[in-house]
Amino acid sequence: MELASYEGVQEKVSLTEMDLFRDGFGEKPLFYCLIAEAPSKQTESGVKTIGFAMYYFTYDPRIGKLLHLEDFYITEDYQGLGIGANMLKKLSQIAINTDCCGMQFLVIIWNQDSVEYYTRLGALDLSCEEGWHLFRFNMEDLLELAEEE
Repeated sequence: MELASYEGVQEKVSLTEMDLFRDGFGEKPLFYCLIAEAPSKQTESGVKTIGFAMYYFTYDPRIGKLLHLEDFYITEDYQGLGIGANMLKKLSQIAINTDCCGMQFLVIIWNQDSVEYYTRLGALDLSCEEGWHLFRFNMEDLLELAEEE
């Protein structure tokens, strides 16, 4: 919810904790997560979550297997401390160790700091380099399409 709030889309979140648990922690998880934690005296466990990276694997028929980084967020109080860089390093190692040919991700259009950061690291902006548009059919559209003869 903190990430959705940061992106200004909190009202669009419809998933529950149970949905995430079902989809990410069953026999065939649809996604994986890296979690960044810090010590905390305010929690029963003695740690609090300060960031996460949610990813899954996808396939591009032109280049092969990719690690798709779906969400990546470090709590504001912990940004700028190298935590995100360490998580990005770990994600890169996971991609290499699982025979991916690359890692892809989306950056919200107004987040120029992130665009510049990833560009400095060598990431290509495919919307500029290859001219791709991202499209999505929502459930209402899928239901309509599924019924068409």
